[in-house]
Amino acid sequence: MKCRVVLSLVVSLSVSLFSTTSSAVDLGNISHTFPVVEEGFIAMIKRKLGNVDIEKERLKMEHIARDRIETPPAVEGIVRATQNKIFYYDPTYTLEEDAVLPCGKVLYRAGTKVNPLDHMTLDRRMLFIDARDKPQVEWIKEQILDAAKRDDKENNIEDRIILVGGSVFKLKDELELLDPAHREKVYFDQAGELTGKFGIKATPSIAQQEGSVLKIEEISITANNK
Repeated sequence: MKCRVVLSLVVSLSVSLFSTTSSAVDLGNISHTFPVVEEGFIAMIKRKLGNVDIEKERLKMEHIARDRIETPPAVEGIVRATQNKIFYYDPTYTLEEDAVLPCGKVLYRAGTKVNPLDHMTLDRRMLFIDARDKPQVEWIKEQILDAAKRDDKENNIEDRIILVGGSVFKLKDELELLDPAHREKVYFDQAGELTGKFGIKATPSIAQQEGSVLKIEEISITANNK
């Protein structure tokens, strides 16, 4: 009889300790509790915009845009020439599709190799410089003065100055004092499109048509001044 009573007590104790339906004990409040409030997306944007000085940000973006226009990122990999060098660029390319005239006549079939310089005359010299380098700026000024003496206009040769670094507008202002006509002849080699295509690695350089190719001269200012 005693054994049954003891067994009954053990079972009852086990059930009371491990049963999932046992009663919870109220331990009281340990700290303050707060309701969870999630800020709406639109409300968050309005709040952040409310903390922004719109006029200050507008002026900042305007300054960045003006700086990018006036002084674009310099072309990478271009250095000042340390020796005189001459090489040539052949603009021949292969047509990927038929070249058709407006009248419908096929001028060239796809796969044909075409050299534009066989059909045109490039009436300009392209002079590449880094306008951040003062000796190169002085060199380009000398080129302008020399061209004026030669009067290349009689030969329909026009100079185009192409920067790989520096400010286009600053150089325009400087060149205008020598020859106002050159103010509109300064450009920037955006993303190195021309220097990359022609294989120019150093400046100052001159690119000019010679027959069916472009003759490219990289000129060492230091070597020529010795």
